[in-house]
Amino acid sequence: MKIVSKSVHHSNIVFVFDGSRFVVPENHEFTSFYRGEEAAGARFIDDPVLRTKVLDLPKKKIQITVEPQRLKVDDNSQEDPERSVLIAEAEKVYRQFFLSCKLIGYGFNYDIYYQTDGVIRTSDLLEKFVGKEALWKSDLLDIGVQFTLAKDDGKRETYFVKITSPMEVAIHVNYHFPARTSSLGAADMAAIEKMFGERCIATDELMKELKF
Repeated sequence: MKIVSKSVHHSNIVFVFDGSRFVVPENHEFTSFYRGEEAAGARFIDDPVLRTKVLDLPKKKIQITVEPQRLKVDDNSQEDPERSVLIAEAEKVYRQFFLSCKLIGYGFNYDIYYQTDGVIRTSDLLEKFVGKEALWKSDLLDIGVQFTLAKDDGKRETYFVKITSPMEVAIHVNYHFPARTSSLGAADMAAIEKMFGERCIATDELMKELKF
């Protein structure tokens, strides 16, 4: 079965810090970082209960979230990595507010949809796990599987594969990498940007290996 089309619906990058050295920026510092046209339509939420700050920037199609020990930057543009501004914007925020915080890990998340050239018989797949009686008088709307791979040096890859229609597969992928240094320099961010593109392409290889 061949891939007819691929679309990245959502992606983000997450930085995880040592809690003992994590400093949250003040609201006025956070909200004034983007100015002028870049800040058009910006929305800011400070939730003291969840200890979360969210800055949504519709003009740039990104959302920045600060949580306990974490910085998350979401790309809502649905662009492929080579056209995405995600890593460039994440680097700006990281350097401005979190360079002095001790980094312990980072990771990427993607939501990718694939269209196939053939029909996937979801009921046949389900019958490999449960009997036919489970489908009695029912329509199977979707089916999925989750698995996590432990790689060398503490790296992890988690995949959520879901068949959402007879000719469509949605894959959510999480890549986690332990930090090799306590802070990231320009060369480190360049390597992360390269990896961000490569990991998205690597999902195509997984898609080709799926057995329907």
